[in-house]
Amino acid sequence: MNGSCLCGLIRFRVSAFEPAIANCYCTMCRKSSGSAFATYGTVLIENLSWVGGYENIKVFRSSEHAQRGFCGNCGSSLFYKRVNDDSGYEMSLGVLDEEPNYFPSANINCEERAKWSEQSEQLRDFVGDRETI
Repeated sequence: MNGSCLCGLIRFRVSAFEPAIANCYCTMCRKSSGSAFATYGTVLIENLSWVGGYENIKVFRSSEHAQRGFCGNCGSSLFYKRVNDDSGYEMSLGVLDEEPNYFPSANINCEERAKWSEQSEQLRDFVGDRETI
């Protein structure tokens, strides 16, 4: 699977995701993604290739235990990674150009879920932009 940031400067290839794909509702993931939750998939280091623009990745240490990578140009959230763990990355599924080989299997940190997002399954679906209400 190929992936890239919004501006296309950073490109990568994932040969396989581990089955551990989750929607995270924690405050830090919500702030990092700018959404109700962030969806991350575990990728072992041997299954990830940085194709272009790696030098443009900026890393922010978001806590004592974790760091987050994003494009220094457009700001796209690329990954979450535990400090001192070189086994792999938790890649943001939103920057994939293709569908992953697994679907999310869990919602995590639900106690931090934003109240405004709790009823999203009950909202109307639209093809394309929202029509005038």
